[in-house]
Amino acid sequence: MKKIDPSVGIEIIRQKSNKQATTGDARPEKLNSDCRMFQVDPGESKKRLDHYLAQKCLPFSRSRIQKIIDEGLVTVNGADEAASYKVRGGDLITVRIPPPAPSADNPEEMDLDIVYEDETLLVINKPPQLVVHPAPGHRSGTLLNGLLGHLMKDSEPEKEEGPPRAGLVHRLDQDTSGLMVVGKTPEVLDHLMGQFKDRKVSKSYVALVHGIPSAKRGTIDAPIGRSTGDRKKFAVTATGKPSLTRYRVVKSYVEGFSLVDITLLTGRTHQIRVHFQHLGFPLAGDPVYRKKGMREDSRFPRVMLHAARLGFTHPVTGAEMIFSAPIPVDMQGALDILTELPPVQPLSPTKSPLPSR
Repeated sequence: MKKIDPSVGIEIIRQKSNKQATTGDARPEKLNSDCRMFQVDPGESKKRLDHYLAQKCLPFSRSRIQKIIDEGLVTVNGADEAASYKVRGGDLITVRIPPPAPSADNPEEMDLDIVYEDETLLVINKPPQLVVHPAPGHRSGTLLNGLLGHLMKDSEPEKEEGPPRAGLVHRLDQDTSGLMVVGKTPEVLDHLMGQFKDRKVSKSYVALVHGIPSAKRGTIDAPIGRSTGDRKKFAVTATGKPSLTRYRVVKSYVEGFSLVDITLLTGRTHQIRVHFQHLGFPLAGDPVYRKKGMREDSRFPRVMLHAARLGFTHPVTGAEMIFSAPIPVDMQGALDILTELPPVQPLSPTKSPLPSR
Protein backbone atom coordinates (compact mmCIF):
# COMPACT_ATOMS: atom_id res chain seq x y z
CA MET A 1 0.00 0.00 0.00
CA LYS A 2 1.26 3.41 -0.99
CA LYS A 3 0.38 6.77 0.50
CA ILE A 4 0.13 9.42 -2.19
CA ASP A 5 -0.04 13.19 -2.34
CA PRO A 6 -3.62 14.52 -2.61
CA SER A 7 -2.71 16.81 -5.49
CA VAL A 8 -1.71 13.77 -7.50
CA GLY A 9 -4.51 11.60 -6.21
CA ILE A 10 -7.29 14.00 -7.18
CA GLU A 11 -6.39 13.68 -10.84
CA ILE A 12 -6.41 9.87 -10.61
CA ILE A 13 -9.84 10.04 -8.99
CA ARG A 14 -11.17 12.31 -11.73
CA GLN A 15 -10.00 9.85 -14.36
CA LYS A 16 -11.60 6.90 -12.56
CA SER A 17 -14.74 8.90 -11.84
CA ASN A 18 -15.19 9.77 -15.52
CA LYS A 19 -15.32 6.04 -16.31
CA GLN A 20 -17.99 5.54 -13.63
CA ALA A 21 -20.03 8.63 -14.40
CA THR A 22 -22.72 6.75 -16.30
CA THR A 23 -23.45 4.53 -13.28
CA GLY A 24 -23.93 7.47 -10.92
CA ASP A 25 -21.71 5.79 -8.33
CA ALA A 26 -18.89 8.29 -8.30
CA ARG A 27 -19.03 11.67 -6.60
CA PRO A 28 -16.68 14.66 -6.71
CA GLU A 29 -13.85 14.63 -4.19
CA LYS A 30 -13.19 17.68 -2.07
CA LEU A 31 -9.82 17.17 -0.48
CA ASN A 32 -8.27 19.13 2.35
CA SER A 33 -5.60 18.76 5.02
CA ASP A 34 -7.80 16.30 6.94
CA CYS A 35 -7.85 13.83 4.03
CA ARG A 36 -5.50 10.92 3.56
CA MET A 37 -5.16 9.05 0.29
CA PHE A 38 -3.74 5.60 -0.38
CA GLN A 39 -3.31 3.46 -3.47
CA VAL A 40 -3.68 -0.30 -3.08
CA ASP A 41 -0.75 -2.47 -4.15
CA PRO A 42 -1.72 -5.45 -6.38
CA GLY A 43 -0.45 -7.89 -3.76
CA GLU A 44 -3.00 -6.60 -1.25
CA SER A 45 -6.08 -7.24 -3.35
CA LYS A 46 -9.18 -9.03 -2.02
CA LYS A 47 -8.91 -7.69 1.51
CA ARG A 48 -12.01 -6.18 3.08
CA LEU A 49 -11.90 -2.40 3.01
CA ASP A 50 -12.22 -2.05 6.80
CA HIS A 51 -9.53 -4.70 7.43
CA TYR A 52 -7.23 -3.05 4.92
CA LEU A 53 -7.55 0.41 6.45
CA ALA A 54 -7.30 -0.77 10.05
CA GLN A 55 -4.19 -2.86 9.37
CA LYS A 56 -2.35 -0.71 6.86
CA CYS A 57 -3.40 2.87 6.75
CA LEU A 58 -4.47 4.50 9.97
CA PRO A 59 -3.96 4.20 13.73
CA PHE A 60 -7.67 3.42 14.16
CA SER A 61 -9.28 0.24 15.44
CA ARG A 62 -11.45 -1.73 13.00
CA SER A 63 -14.65 -0.70 14.78
CA ARG A 64 -13.64 2.95 14.42
CA ILE A 65 -12.85 2.42 10.74
CA GLN A 66 -16.26 0.79 10.21
CA LYS A 67 -17.94 3.79 11.80
CA ILE A 68 -16.02 6.20 9.56
CA ILE A 69 -17.03 4.18 6.50
CA ASP A 70 -20.68 4.14 7.62
CA GLU A 71 -20.56 7.93 7.99
CA GLY A 72 -19.52 8.26 4.33
CA LEU A 73 -16.03 9.51 5.13
CA VAL A 74 -14.26 6.85 3.04
CA THR A 75 -14.42 6.53 -0.74
CA VAL A 76 -12.81 4.15 -3.20
CA ASN A 77 -12.03 5.70 -6.59
CA GLY A 78 -14.42 8.52 -5.71
CA ALA A 79 -17.35 6.25 -4.89
CA ASP A 80 -18.86 5.11 -1.59
CA GLU A 81 -18.21 1.47 -0.76
CA ALA A 82 -19.28 -0.78 2.10
CA ALA A 83 -16.87 -1.96 4.78
CA SER A 84 -17.06 -5.42 3.19
CA TYR A 85 -15.83 -4.15 -0.20
CA LYS A 86 -12.85 -6.19 -1.44
CA VAL A 87 -10.06 -3.84 -2.44
CA ARG A 88 -8.25 -4.27 -5.78
CA GLY A 89 -4.82 -3.32 -6.97
CA GLY A 90 -4.77 0.30 -8.11
CA ASP A 91 -7.79 1.34 -6.04
CA LEU A 92 -7.44 4.86 -4.70
CA ILE A 93 -8.84 5.15 -1.18
CA THR A 94 -9.65 8.52 0.34
CA VAL A 95 -10.21 8.85 4.09
CA ARG A 96 -11.59 12.04 5.60
CA ILE A 97 -10.52 12.34 9.23
CA PRO A 98 -13.51 13.49 11.32
CA PRO A 99 -12.80 16.48 13.58
CA PRO A 100 -12.83 15.80 17.34
CA ALA A 101 -15.88 16.84 19.32
CA PRO A 102 -15.28 19.90 21.48
CA SER A 103 -14.37 19.23 25.10
CA ALA A 104 -16.79 20.38 27.80
CA ASP A 105 -14.04 20.41 30.45
CA ASN A 106 -12.13 23.54 31.40
CA PRO A 107 -8.35 23.74 30.96
CA GLU A 108 -6.44 24.61 34.14
CA GLU A 109 -2.81 25.38 34.85
CA MET A 110 -1.21 22.51 36.77
CA ASP A 111 2.29 21.31 37.55
CA LEU A 112 2.40 17.94 35.77
CA ASP A 113 5.14 15.31 35.96
CA ILE A 114 5.42 14.47 32.26
CA VAL A 115 7.66 11.46 31.64
CA TYR A 116 7.43 11.51 27.82
CA GLU A 117 5.68 13.63 25.21
CA ASP A 118 5.51 13.88 21.42
CA GLU A 119 2.99 15.30 18.96
CA THR A 120 0.51 12.44 19.38
CA LEU A 121 0.65 11.25 22.99
CA LEU A 122 2.18 11.79 26.40
CA VAL A 123 2.98 9.66 29.44
CA ILE A 124 2.41 11.19 32.86
CA ASN A 125 3.39 10.18 36.39
CA LYS A 126 0.21 10.89 38.36
CA PRO A 127 0.69 11.95 41.98
CA PRO A 128 -1.47 10.42 44.71
CA GLN A 129 -4.73 12.15 45.71
CA LEU A 130 -5.25 13.61 42.21
CA VAL A 131 -8.65 12.78 40.71
CA VAL A 132 -8.28 11.72 37.09
CA HIS A 133 -11.58 12.83 35.54
CA PRO A 134 -14.22 15.43 36.47
CA ALA A 135 -17.14 13.90 38.37
CA PRO A 136 -19.74 15.03 40.91
CA GLY A 137 -17.79 16.65 43.72
CA HIS A 138 -14.68 17.03 41.53
CA ARG A 139 -15.63 19.36 38.66
CA SER A 140 -12.23 21.06 38.62
CA GLY A 141 -8.68 20.44 39.73
CA THR A 142 -8.56 17.04 38.05
CA LEU A 143 -5.83 15.52 35.93
CA LEU A 144 -7.92 16.05 32.80
CA ASN A 145 -8.26 19.77 33.55
CA GLY A 146 -4.48 20.00 33.98
CA LEU A 147 -3.80 18.08 30.78
CA LEU A 148 -6.11 20.38 28.81
CA GLY A 149 -4.29 23.37 30.25
CA HIS A 150 -0.94 21.89 29.25
CA LEU A 151 -2.09 21.13 25.71
CA MET A 152 -3.69 24.55 25.36
CA LYS A 153 -0.29 26.19 25.94
CA ASP A 154 1.24 24.18 23.11
CA SER A 155 -1.66 24.56 20.63
CA GLU A 156 -1.40 26.83 17.61
CA PRO A 157 -4.15 29.50 17.68
CA GLU A 158 -4.30 29.77 13.89
CA LYS A 159 -5.50 26.17 13.55
CA GLU A 160 -9.23 25.64 13.06
CA GLU A 161 -9.63 22.22 14.66
CA GLY A 162 -10.91 23.77 17.90
CA PRO A 163 -9.47 23.42 21.38
CA PRO A 164 -7.08 20.54 22.09
CA ARG A 165 -8.36 17.31 23.61
CA ALA A 166 -6.70 15.03 26.13
CA GLY A 167 -7.78 11.44 25.57
CA LEU A 168 -7.57 9.48 28.81
CA VAL A 169 -6.88 5.94 27.71
CA HIS A 170 -7.15 4.41 31.19
CA ARG A 171 -7.62 5.54 34.77
CA LEU A 172 -6.04 5.22 38.17
CA ASP A 173 -7.93 5.56 41.43
CA GLN A 174 -7.56 8.87 43.23
CA ASP A 175 -5.20 7.37 45.84
CA THR A 176 -3.11 5.42 43.32
CA SER A 177 0.01 7.08 41.94
CA GLY A 178 1.97 6.25 38.81
CA LEU A 179 2.10 6.06 35.05
CA MET A 180 -0.70 6.84 32.62
CA VAL A 181 -0.69 7.28 28.84
CA VAL A 182 -2.76 10.03 27.20
CA GLY A 183 -3.70 10.30 23.52
CA LYS A 184 -3.69 13.75 21.90
CA THR A 185 -5.71 12.82 18.80
CA PRO A 186 -8.86 10.71 18.33
CA GLU A 187 -7.08 8.14 16.18
CA VAL A 188 -4.19 7.69 18.62
CA LEU A 189 -6.61 7.47 21.54
CA ASP A 190 -8.63 4.85 19.69
CA HIS A 191 -5.53 2.81 18.85
CA LEU A 192 -4.27 2.88 22.43
CA MET A 193 -7.67 1.86 23.77
CA GLY A 194 -7.59 -1.05 21.34
CA GLN A 195 -4.24 -2.16 22.77
CA PHE A 196 -5.69 -2.12 26.28
CA LYS A 197 -8.75 -4.07 25.13
CA ASP A 198 -6.59 -6.67 23.36
CA ARG A 199 -4.30 -6.95 26.42
CA LYS A 200 -1.26 -5.78 24.50
CA VAL A 201 -0.29 -3.23 27.15
CA SER A 202 2.03 -4.25 30.00
CA LYS A 203 1.12 -2.78 33.40
CA SER A 204 3.09 -3.42 36.59
CA TYR A 205 2.54 -2.06 40.08
CA VAL A 206 4.16 -2.11 43.50
CA ALA A 207 1.96 -2.41 46.57
CA LEU A 208 2.38 -2.76 50.31
CA VAL A 209 0.06 -5.42 51.71
CA HIS A 210 -0.87 -6.59 55.18
CA GLY A 211 0.61 -9.99 56.01
CA ILE A 212 3.44 -12.15 54.73
CA PRO A 213 2.35 -14.62 51.99
CA SER A 214 3.95 -18.05 52.20
CA ALA A 215 3.97 -18.30 48.41
CA LYS A 216 6.49 -15.71 47.25
CA ARG A 217 5.28 -15.89 43.65
CA GLY A 218 1.90 -16.71 42.24
CA THR A 219 -0.95 -16.02 39.86
CA ILE A 220 -4.33 -15.08 41.27
CA ASP A 221 -7.06 -16.45 38.99
CA ALA A 222 -10.39 -15.30 40.44
CA PRO A 223 -13.35 -13.66 38.61
CA ILE A 224 -14.35 -10.16 39.72
CA GLY A 225 -17.81 -8.60 39.66
CA ARG A 226 -20.02 -6.22 41.62
CA SER A 227 -20.32 -7.01 45.31
CA THR A 228 -23.77 -8.30 46.22
CA GLY A 229 -23.53 -6.62 49.62
CA ASP A 230 -22.40 -3.19 48.39
CA ARG A 231 -22.92 -2.21 44.76
CA LYS A 232 -20.21 0.44 45.03
CA LYS A 233 -17.62 -2.25 45.73
CA PHE A 234 -16.25 -5.18 43.75
CA ALA A 235 -15.59 -8.71 44.91
CA VAL A 236 -14.50 -12.15 43.77
CA THR A 237 -17.70 -13.79 42.58
CA ALA A 238 -18.59 -16.82 40.47
CA THR A 239 -20.52 -14.64 38.01
CA GLY A 240 -17.71 -12.08 37.62
CA LYS A 241 -15.42 -11.47 34.69
CA PRO A 242 -12.20 -13.51 34.34
CA SER A 243 -9.41 -11.71 36.20
CA LEU A 244 -5.72 -12.59 36.39
CA THR A 245 -3.06 -11.02 38.59
CA ARG A 246 0.56 -12.16 38.76
CA TYR A 247 2.63 -11.21 41.80
CA ARG A 248 6.07 -11.53 43.38
CA VAL A 249 6.92 -10.73 46.99
CA VAL A 250 9.91 -8.34 46.88
CA LYS A 251 10.50 -8.03 50.63
CA SER A 252 8.69 -8.50 53.93
CA TYR A 253 8.80 -6.54 57.17
CA VAL A 254 8.97 -7.33 60.87
CA GLU A 255 5.75 -5.38 61.43
CA GLY A 256 3.84 -7.91 59.30
CA PHE A 257 3.76 -6.26 55.88
CA SER A 258 5.07 -7.24 52.44
CA LEU A 259 6.11 -5.20 49.41
CA VAL A 260 4.74 -6.90 46.31
CA ASP A 261 5.52 -6.47 42.61
CA ILE A 262 2.30 -6.99 40.62
CA THR A 263 1.56 -7.47 36.93
CA LEU A 264 -2.00 -7.17 35.69
CA LEU A 265 -2.97 -9.69 33.01
CA THR A 266 -6.51 -8.29 32.89
CA GLY A 267 -7.83 -4.84 33.75
CA ARG A 268 -10.85 -5.03 36.05
CA THR A 269 -11.90 -2.17 38.31
CA HIS A 270 -10.08 -2.38 41.67
CA GLN A 271 -8.55 -5.69 40.52
CA ILE A 272 -5.40 -5.56 42.66
CA ARG A 273 -7.25 -4.41 45.77
CA VAL A 274 -9.97 -7.05 45.38
CA HIS A 275 -7.62 -9.93 44.60
CA PHE A 276 -5.33 -9.30 47.56
CA GLN A 277 -8.25 -8.81 49.92
CA HIS A 278 -9.57 -12.15 48.65
CA LEU A 279 -6.28 -13.82 49.54
CA GLY A 280 -6.35 -12.27 53.00
CA PHE A 281 -3.65 -9.67 52.32
CA PRO A 282 -5.44 -6.33 51.83
CA LEU A 283 -3.45 -3.32 50.71
CA ALA A 284 -2.12 -1.06 53.46
CA GLY A 285 -4.10 2.16 53.75
CA ASP A 286 -7.14 0.80 51.89
CA PRO A 287 -10.31 1.95 53.72
CA VAL A 288 -12.65 0.08 51.39
CA TYR A 289 -11.19 -3.42 51.09
CA ARG A 290 -9.50 -3.85 54.46
CA LYS A 291 -10.40 -6.71 56.78
CA LYS A 292 -13.41 -6.32 59.06
CA GLY A 293 -12.39 -4.79 62.36
CA MET A 294 -9.10 -3.49 60.99
CA ARG A 295 -8.49 0.08 62.14
CA GLU A 296 -7.03 2.92 60.13
CA ASP A 297 -3.26 3.21 60.38
CA SER A 298 -1.82 6.71 60.39
CA ARG A 299 1.40 5.38 58.84
CA PHE A 300 -0.50 4.83 55.59
CA PRO A 301 -2.56 7.94 54.70
CA ARG A 302 -3.66 6.46 51.37
CA VAL A 303 -3.78 3.15 49.52
CA MET A 304 -0.17 1.99 49.18
CA LEU A 305 -0.34 1.27 45.44
CA HIS A 306 1.86 2.69 42.67
CA ALA A 307 1.74 2.08 38.89
CA ALA A 308 5.48 1.63 38.43
CA ARG A 309 5.87 0.37 34.84
CA LEU A 310 3.94 0.81 31.61
CA GLY A 311 4.62 -0.59 28.14
CA PHE A 312 2.76 -0.22 24.83
CA THR A 313 3.31 0.08 21.08
CA HIS A 314 3.42 3.61 19.72
CA PRO A 315 0.33 3.97 17.47
CA VAL A 316 2.16 6.03 14.85
CA THR A 317 5.78 4.85 14.81
CA GLY A 318 5.22 1.24 15.88
CA ALA A 319 8.07 1.53 18.39
CA GLU A 320 7.88 -0.39 21.67
CA MET A 321 7.56 2.16 24.46
CA ILE A 322 8.51 1.16 28.03
CA PHE A 323 8.42 3.55 30.98
CA SER A 324 9.06 3.33 34.71
CA ALA A 325 8.38 5.65 37.64
CA PRO A 326 10.02 5.46 41.08
CA ILE A 327 8.00 4.93 44.25
CA PRO A 328 6.69 8.38 45.29
CA VAL A 329 7.91 10.21 48.38
CA ASP A 330 4.86 9.50 50.57
CA MET A 331 4.93 5.76 49.90
CA GLN A 332 8.70 5.54 50.26
CA GLY A 333 8.42 7.37 53.58
CA ALA A 334 5.95 4.73 54.81
CA LEU A 335 8.33 1.96 53.76
CA ASP A 336 11.32 3.62 55.45
CA ILE A 337 9.73 3.41 58.91
CA LEU A 338 9.30 -0.38 58.60
CA THR A 339 12.01 -2.91 59.50
CA GLU A 340 12.88 -5.29 56.68
CA LEU A 341 13.09 -9.00 57.38
CA PRO A 342 16.19 -10.89 56.13
CA PRO A 343 15.73 -11.93 52.48
CA VAL A 344 14.51 -15.46 51.82
CA GLN A 345 15.55 -17.81 49.02
CA PRO A 346 13.32 -17.36 45.93
CA LEU A 347 10.73 -20.05 45.37
CA SER A 348 9.50 -21.49 42.09
CA PRO A 349 6.29 -19.94 40.68
CA THR A 350 2.96 -21.46 41.66
CA LYS A 351 -0.50 -20.93 40.24
CA SER A 352 -2.24 -21.80 43.50
CA PRO A 353 -0.75 -19.63 46.25
CA LEU A 354 -1.40 -20.97 49.76
CA PRO A 355 -1.68 -17.86 51.91
CA SER A 356 -0.58 -17.86 55.51
CA ARG A 357 -2.60 -15.88 57.98
